[in-house]
Formats: sequence, structure tokens, C-alpha cells
Amino acid sequence: MRPDTTEPHLGLLDYTDELIETVNHWEGHIAAPMPKHRGKTRIRVYKNRFIEDYFATAHPATPGIWFGGPILYGLYYALFSDALTPIGGAGLFVLGIIAWTLLEYVLHRWVFHWDFGKETFDQKVKSFLLHGYHHEFPNDPWRLVAPPVMSWPGALIVGGIYYLVAGPHLWIPLFSGTCLGYLTYDWMHYYTHHGRPTWWLGKVIRRSHMVHHFKLFHLNMGISSPVWDVVIGTFGWSEAAIKDALAEEKTLNKG
Repeated sequence: MRPDTTEPHLGLLDYTDELIETVNHWEGHIAAPMPKHRGKTRIRVYKNRFIEDYFATAHPATPGIWFGGPILYGLYYALFSDALTPIGGAGLFVLGIIAWTLLEYVLHRWVFHWDFGKETFDQKVKSFLLHGYHHEFPNDPWRLVAPPVMSWPGALIVGGIYYLVAGPHLWIPLFSGTCLGYLTYDWMHYYTHHGRPTWWLGKVIRRSHMVHHFKLFHLNMGISSPVWDVVIGTFGWSEAAIKDALAEEKTLNKG
């Protein structure tokens, strides 16, 4: 059952008092030292229970339900459609995965970390809801995968661009590969916060993300892969930074 902190309200997009209070006391940007809400895993954002529970939050398993169908259909289309050769279709599918890793980096670095300003509540709340919430409450299990209010419009935009650029046949494997990349990202993101990987790549991904959260917020923008951070020069990795970040995370979890 979903966690509940308030009684039902009739407002559609009205913010809760705890969201308003949190934003008013927030510094207005994503920067160290973070976070300050030790011992508190989450807050409720919207008063309306339907909006909060079904559009603004998501169970970590649900992206597989939303995007599993397009992934399987696109892979089948890539390999068995008369419009494509199996090799060409598979290549487009893989290209879609690679495209996602770059899109993930671009979105995280230049969109999620965009500073809307902090002069007004409206400016602060935009930054907070876009990504500041996650930095303040990094272990909220209901907001570690993108909710429908973010993932569905994004999928429509990306699919539409692919269709316009690649045409009615090539866009399908491209889009399905990108969906698989996105699904990997969502689940890897959840795992970095709630899992303890023992394999070397999992450790690299988790530790680099913890450094991003608790030590060097302007580095390590890739979550499912550090490749673009390495290529572009935003990969931050040192034993001291890792040690400090993991200690900070441990303190946060203790409350």
C-alpha cells in the first residue's frame, strides 16, 4: 500500500503545506551541503491523492509495465519486419540505446540542474519539483523512477522526433532501443539508492552517483553509464570523495 500522510483533498494541483514549507526553507539551488532532512525519507507534494499517487509518484516496477510492450514490439519489428534487414534493424535498436545514454546526460546536466532562480516561490518550486526534491530526499522509493507526468510526455516527444527524422519504419527500432535505455536508467537509478552492487561496474555506477549527490553535485551526470561523463570531462572520481559521499549517505539513512 502507498504511504499516506494526509487526508483526501479536493484540490487538483494544490501543494501540501509540508511542500510549501520545505520549498520556502530550501536554498533554491542544487548544491552541497545536501540534504538537510535527515531521518525523513519523503514528503507529500500534492494534496489531491489521485494526482499524487498515480501521476506524481511511481512504484519502481511500473516503468517495465509502461515501456515493456514498446520494447518487445520494436525488437520484434527490428528483427522480423519486411521493411528492415535483421542486421539493420538490430543496429537501429542499439543506436536507440546509445541515443538514450546521451539524452540522459543532457537532460540531467542541462535540464534537471537548471536554476530557475530563487527570488520567488514560483521560481524555487520549479527547480525543486524538477530535481531539487530528489537531492533533498534522495531515497524516497516512490520518486526514484520517473512518474507518468514526466515519462509519458517525454516518450511522446522523443517518439515524434524519431518519426519525423527517421520515417515510418526506422523510427520503431530506434524508439524501442531508447525505451530500453530509459528503462535501464530508471532501474539502475533505483538500485544505486537502494541496492548494494558487488560487481565492479555496479560499484562504479553507484559510487559515482553518490559522489554526485553528496560531494560534487556538478559532476557524474550519467546514471546508467559514466561514458559521456568520461568523454565530456565531468567524471569525478577519487577515493576521498567516495569515502566522504558514502559516509554522508550512511549518516542520512540513520537519520
